[in-house]
Formats: sequence, structure tokens, C-alpha cells
Amino acid sequence: MLNLRPISTFSKRTALLLMLMLFTTGQAPSTATAADGNLPPYEQSLRRLSSIVGALMYLDPLCNNSQAASWHDQMAALLEAENADDSRRRQLIDRFNRSYSSYARTYTSCNSQAAKITALYHTEAQELLTNMKLRHAR
Repeated sequence: MLNLRPISTFSKRTALLLMLMLFTTGQAPSTATAADGNLPPYEQSLRRLSSIVGALMYLDPLCNNSQAASWHDQMAALLEAENADDSRRRQLIDRFNRSYSSYARTYTSCNSQAAKITALYHTEAQELLTNMKLRHAR
């Protein structure tokens, strides 16, 4: 279940998410099922991205006081654009939620480690999106 807090002003975070939406809308809808192993070639990157977005849903507002957009809405847009079957959709949502919960249990305020993780995740997410778009966009 995606029930997380809103975030961010227009910045790298918003640019990242716009790139995400552009990437996913450029993809043909996936009809692959997670059970049969017929997954898209970018599946591992998409799973990692789901985890990162979950972490940023918690860490970004904590460390950057962001308020304007919603990581939840952006994850929902990703899932909608991906058009994943129920099993695959649940797996992506689970990664998002586990990552969010893990950081929520670990950090109650932004310290230097949380700020460093937030910056690293922004960078990694941008790299994943760029690589996925270059390798798999049609």
C-alpha cells in the first residue's frame, strides 16, 4: 500500500521524476508476468529505482524540507505507465514500501549520514533513468 507523505519543490527531484515519466511513457506496455520469468530487460533497474524512490519519499522531506510534489504520486505514475501485472506491481510496491519503512525506522531527523544517502540516491536514480532510457527506450 502506497500511503506516504508529499514532497519537494521544483529541482533535481522534480527533474528526476519528469525524466521517469518520460522514460516510462516511451515504453511499450509490459505484458510480462513476474511468475514466468518473462520480464523486461530493465526489470532490475526498475526494482532498484522503486527502492530508491521509497527511500527518497522519507529522506528527502526529512533532509530538504521539500513539500510541493508527492513521491507517492510519482511512484503511482510509474506503476501506471509500466502497466505491470498484479504480481509484478506488488513486487515494485513492496520494494518502495520496505525502503520507506526501513529509513523511517532508522532516521528521526536529518543527520550527516541521512543527507549523504539522500544525495547519493538522487544521483543513483538519475543514472538509472539515463541508462534505462538509453538502453531500452523505443
